[in-house]
Amino acid sequence: GVLSNGLRGIGSYLKTLVLINNSIGNEGLLAVVEALQTCTSLEKLYLNSNDFSSAATGLGSLSDWLERDEVILNQLYLRNCRIDDEGLRALAQGAANQCFELDLEGNDFITAAGLRNLSNSLQSDSCRVETLSVKHISIGDEGLEVLGQGLVGYQSLTNLYLEDVGDDISVTSAGWLALSRALCD
Repeated sequence: GVLSNGLRGIGSYLKTLVLINNSIGNEGLLAVVEALQTCTSLEKLYLNSNDFSSAATGLGSLSDWLERDEVILNQLYLRNCRIDDEGLRALAQGAANQCFELDLEGNDFITAAGLRNLSNSLQSDSCRVETLSVKHISIGDEGLEVLGQGLVGYQSLTNLYLEDVGDDISVTSAGWLALSRALCD
């Protein structure tokens, strides 16, 4: 499409692509990923505030693109994209294996089930995530426990952002204890 044609000439030089609040859904995300095929120098991708609530296919395509050898994307920003558990399952492996920074802030449809897929990806030997933001996601005790399980023994994480975790599903001392065990081991 138009975006693919536009990026074709500059794709090998482009370092940052910002597509915030552009009403990109599943079809749009598939088109973006097609356009990214020539963006071999892209280091930062901002897709914040797009609706990916029904975009598991598009997120899976993004994950596949991230797994390509020539891709060097270091930072992926997906704040407030309405990503759900299925979408996170589709995205987790490629994002964890490629990105040093993964920002999932405000995706309040993610539950402990979705975090389980992310945690499994964090345990992979090829995981590169150093900064993870799961702020403004009501994951509760079970979500913190699952996230903690993914962090056990993971030495590369240097920044973990949790904020307002308990708005809808409260986190008790059991959740914080499970997470603190993982962080302190």
